[in-house]
Amino acid sequence: MNSPRPASPHDPAPETTAPADPAEPVGPAAPAPTASAPSGPVTRRTVLAAGIPAVAGLVGLGALTNPRPASLGDPIGDQQLTSALAPHLSGHRRVAVAYLDGSGSPRFAGFGADETSEFEIGSISKTFAGALLAEAITRGEVTAETTVAELLGAEAAGSEIAGVTLAELATHTSGMPRLALAALPGSMVANFLRKDPYARRDAAQVIDDALGSALTGRGEFAYSNLGVALQGQLLARAAGTDYASLLTERILDPMELSGTYAPILPEHLRESATRGRGKNGLAQAAWTMAGSAPAGGIRSTAKDMATYLARTLDGSAPGAAAASEVLHRVDQTENIGMNWFQEDFGDGTWHTFHNGMTGGYASFVGFTPETGSGIVLLTDTARSLDALAMDVLTKQVAL
Repeated sequence: MNSPRPASPHDPAPETTAPADPAEPVGPAAPAPTASAPSGPVTRRTVLAAGIPAVAGLVGLGALTNPRPASLGDPIGDQQLTSALAPHLSGHRRVAVAYLDGSGSPRFAGFGADETSEFEIGSISKTFAGALLAEAITRGEVTAETTVAELLGAEAAGSEIAGVTLAELATHTSGMPRLALAALPGSMVANFLRKDPYARRDAAQVIDDALGSALTGRGEFAYSNLGVALQGQLLARAAGTDYASLLTERILDPMELSGTYAPILPEHLRESATRGRGKNGLAQAAWTMAGSAPAGGIRSTAKDMATYLARTLDGSAPGAAAASEVLHRVDQTENIGMNWFQEDFGDGTWHTFHNGMTGGYASFVGFTPETGSGIVLLTDTARSLDALAMDVLTKQVAL
C-alpha cells in the first residue's frame, strides 16, 4: 500500500483484537506489504468500506485456532490474467475473476473456479440496494429525501430515526449504528460458532431494531449495515412486496442474471452453494442474512457480476444511476453515490467500487468510468482482495 491516510476512529481493528461489533470491517490496511500483498493506494474511504458486513466478532478468540494452510486452485481461463494475479493470491483457495478492459467482452479466469461458480458477494449486495433505490425513484415511488416516517407511517412514531432519509441510509450518514444493539449478543456467539450472525432477525425485526436505535453523529459517514438493511426493507414495503422478490423482478430478471440471488434463508440455497472458509482455514456456514440480506446476503458469479458491472458502467442496467449520482460529497477525492463509493485512489482518476466480506468469502467490484475498465474478484476465503483490485484499477498490476 502506498502511503495510506492516517487511521481514523472508524478504521478496522487489527485481527488480534476482538471488536465489539460483529460487522467490524477487516480492511486492507492492517498487513504490511509483502510479495503476495499488492501495494495499491488504500485510502481512508477504502478502509471504511472494506469487507462489510465482514468477518468479525470474537476475532481474537478465533485467532487461537491453528491456521490451516490454503492451496490456490488450478488456473482456469485467460492465461494472462492468471499469470498476473497468481502471485498476489497467497492464502486463497478458489478465486473467480472477470476483467473489463474497456474494449469489448469481459475476460474470465479463475483458480479452482470458473465464471459460473457461486460465491457470497457480501457487502457488494449493498450496490443492488442502491440500484433498487434509483429504480424506485425513477418509478416515482420514493425520492432520495423520502423519510422513514413517510414510508412506515404511525409505526415510526416516536422513533429517533423517523426523519432519516433514504439518501442518508444509502450514504451511511444517518447516524444509525453499524448493528442493532439488541442483535449483538447473538451475533457474537454465531460468529464464534462460524454461523451466520444475522440469521435470527427477519425483515420485521430489522425494522423494529432500526426504529429502536439511537442516532449519533448524523450527517457524518459511519458505516451501518443496519441502515442499508432498513433501506432495502423500506423499498420493499414501498413496492408492496418482499426484498428478494423486489430484487429479482426489478434487477436480476431484466438483466438475465440467473446465477445471482438472495436466498434469505438457508433452505433457499441452491445446490451450487458451497461453504467458504475463514482466514484460519475453517469452514464457515453460509450467510443468508434473513432480514439483513440487503446489506450483504446476495450470492453471485463472476459472469453475472461482469454483466452487472458493464451495464452499470454504460448506464443500461436498471438503477444504474446509483453508481454515478453523487448523494454525499466527502472531500475532493471521495464521494458516495447510492451505496457505491467513488474515489480518486491517488492516480488522479475517479474509480467507482464496493467490496465485501462474510464469514467465508471476500469480494470486490469496481470500474473506472474514464476508461471503461473494471474488475470483479471473488474468493471463497475471508481474505481481503481490495488492495489487489485497486492495483488493477490504477494499472499497477497490468492485466
